Amino acid sequence: MRASRPLSRIQRAAIALAFILVSGCKRASLPDATSPSAELYVNRCGNCHVPYNPHEMTAAMWDTQVTMMEVKIQAAGLPALTSDERESILEYLKRNAGTE
Repeated sequence: MRASRPLSRIQRAAIALAFILVSGCKRASLPDATSPSAELYVNRCGNCHVPYNPHEMTAAMWDTQVTMMEVKIQAAGLPALTSDERESILEYLKRNAGTE
């Protein structure tokens, strides 16, 4: 087994910076997180990625985003959103959407 060399000052600084950045990236909790529509959003969208806070996009952006994600859901071979699921998720996202 090869002996490991000690980390350089730059490597230690890079590791420390990465740790600080990652620990500071905790997402804020979702609005109205215990509502059925928020739970549906987390359950369906959170299967592939951390659900974004609805405030991060405008209502119009969410329309586009959900449509794009439906294509990715199909490509991944996952069950498509039902019309009721899509409506509930979009209603939740738009109700809590950002304004800019």
